[in-house]
Amino acid sequence: MKPSHPGYLPVTGKTYTLFGDGDSTSGYYETIRKLADEVTNNNPLTEELIEEIRVFSRGKRNLRKCLKKNDPGDRMPAILNLIDPHLREYTEKVDEHLKKLPLRKFWDFRLATTREQYHLYMLEIELTNRLYVDKFLKADRKIALLPYCLQDFSVTCKADKNGFDYQCKHCSEICYQNHASLILEEHSIEPYIWMGGDMKQLAKYSFHENRTFGILGIACIPELINGMRTCRKNHIPVIGFPLNGNCCIRWHGEFFPNSIDLEELERLLQ
Repeated sequence: MKPSHPGYLPVTGKTYTLFGDGDSTSGYYETIRKLADEVTNNNPLTEELIEEIRVFSRGKRNLRKCLKKNDPGDRMPAILNLIDPHLREYTEKVDEHLKKLPLRKFWDFRLATTREQYHLYMLEIELTNRLYVDKFLKADRKIALLPYCLQDFSVTCKADKNGFDYQCKHCSEICYQNHASLILEEHSIEPYIWMGGDMKQLAKYSFHENRTFGILGIACIPELINGMRTCRKNHIPVIGFPLNGNCCIRWHGEFFPNSIDLEELERLLQ
């Protein structure tokens, strides 16, 4: 019998929350799907489109100007103006975070992500998933990288090293690592809690064995987009799934409980 999912409580991250103003993340996923539909209705879903979004999102100083200018004849500003009003409820704390961020930490692009960049990253994740999910699911070997912050902090985690990296031992019924790992295993995906596994060595081993290789990443949005871009650059079929908020030590100085939408994870893998 499949265990029931843990209780689903709103998570507020340092800069974003996929709950928005509600008690469910379903609104976010419905919104990002509709926005991606509208974007791809006007623009073919290609690697070139995703790459253009990636390059456009780097110019953080110009993004807010593009919102004010709004030239419908320019594809990237038009896309930003389309998605920005619908995604703002999920990123309300970004500007406050940036105002308080010490100058010395602005070198970290993850910590210094602007509100407009978050919105473009959300779209890029959705479009990348659509483009690569079939290749990922057909890969001979599929691994998933789970973050440490999904564990149940009320118990001592019993995960230990098993091959590439640490794996969940299913010691807590309310642990999101536990439930995510079970879902992933059902789809023949190897789940790992990424604590320092050598990704390059794993990829080289898979390619040496003449096996296709795919990656599913679960992380906060700035971390996730960076990892997905690295995989695309190295021609690895990749899909990504965002945490409901950014609650780890990088953002808060300590760990806070986090979660993902397990039903949406299952939907992605189907």
